[in-house]
Amino acid sequence: MLTVIIPTVSTPPTFPYGVSAVKAAAAAVNAKGGINGKQIEIKVCNENNNPNDAVKCARQAVANHSVAVVGSFSTSGHQITQTLSKAGIPLVGFNPITPADYACATCYGFDAGSTLAFAGLPGALRASGAKTVTTLSLDLASAAANVAAVEQAAKAAGLRTAAVVKVGATSTDLAPAVQAVVQSRADAAVSVLPAEQTLAFIKAADQARAPFTFGVVDGQIQSVLSQIHGSQDDHLLVVGAYPPLDATARYPGLKQFAAELDAQGRTGDKDAATRDSSSVRAWLSVHAVAQVAAGITGDITSTSLNDAFKTAKNIDLYGIQPAWTPSAKGHVPGFERVSNARVFFMRLSDGKFSEAKPIAGIDLNAGKPF
Repeated sequence: MLTVIIPTVSTPPTFPYGVSAVKAAAAAVNAKGGINGKQIEIKVCNENNNPNDAVKCARQAVANHSVAVVGSFSTSGHQITQTLSKAGIPLVGFNPITPADYACATCYGFDAGSTLAFAGLPGALRASGAKTVTTLSLDLASAAANVAAVEQAAKAAGLRTAAVVKVGATSTDLAPAVQAVVQSRADAAVSVLPAEQTLAFIKAADQARAPFTFGVVDGQIQSVLSQIHGSQDDHLLVVGAYPPLDATARYPGLKQFAAELDAQGRTGDKDAATRDSSSVRAWLSVHAVAQVAAGITGDITSTSLNDAFKTAKNIDLYGIQPAWTPSAKGHVPGFERVSNARVFFMRLSDGKFSEAKPIAGIDLNAGKPF
C-alpha cells in the first residue's frame, strides 16, 4: 500500500490532480504485473491544509502499514516527516518547502523542491540582464528561509540586493509594495508571497507600468494562470523544478506522463486533465518506488524499502530529471541531500509555460547552465 497525503477538498491551495497522477502511475505499473507480481494499492488522505489533520494522515499511514508515502504535499511537512521518520516509512517525491523537510532522513526527493527553486531565481534574472534584486516577502518569521535562500543565491550570481519589501499577511492592495520596489531602484524583484498576493502584485506592477522584471516559482502562480495575460507576461520570469510540460522533444518522458494521465482520465477521473510540475513529481514518485521495490528479495515493507532506497543507484526518471542515486551528495550548502538540483527557467504566454532563452536552466550543484 502507498499513501498520498495532500489537500484535496479544503480552502486553497488544493491538489486533487496530484492524486490522479499517483493513480495513473500505479495503474501503469499494475498493468505490467505490479511490483514482483503484487498490485499497488493507493490510499488517499486529505490533510485539509491543517496541521492537525496532516499529523492524523501521517499516523493513519503508519496504522495502515503503508510501504511508503508518495507524491504528497503539505505546508505542515515537518509534522508529517517527524511521524513518518519515527516509524521508518519512506516519504518519496515530497515537495520540500523548508530546510527541515530537506534534512529528513527517510525523505527521498529527486528534484530541487520549492526552496531551491527560489534559489534559482537570481541566476535566471541575471541571465535576463538584471543587476540588482529585491525580495517580496510576508512579514512573518516563517518566510525567512526562502528570503535567505534568494539572497544567498543572488550574491552567488553576482547580483546586488536591495532591502526586502515586506507585505502584511492579509494585504490585498499591493500597489505600495510595487512603489517600494521602484523606489529601491532594483531592476528585478523575487516574490516569496502566496499565489493570490503574487497575482495582486503582478497586476499592480502592470497597472503602474513598473519597469522591473518579476521572478516567481511556478507553483506560486499555477492556480492563477488564467488570470495572467497580455503585458503582464512581459516582465514575468518563472523558475521551477521541472521543464514546461510541452517540452517533449527535449524531455521525452513527458510523453509517457501525458499518456498515462490520459489513460487515467478515460476512467472518469476529471482531475487527470489538470497537470503541472506537482503532478509530474507525484507521478515520478510512484515509478521510483516501483523500480526500487522491484529489487527487493522477500517481503516489501517500509523497512525493506527504506533500506533499498539507501543503496539504490541510477533510478530512471525518464529523462525529465537526471538518473537519481538517493545516497549521492549535493553541493549546495545546507541541501547536501539534494543530488538532483536542476531549476528550469520559463516564460509565460497565454497561460502556458515555455522554455526561457538563451538559458533554459541551471544545475545548482554544478553551478552551470544547461
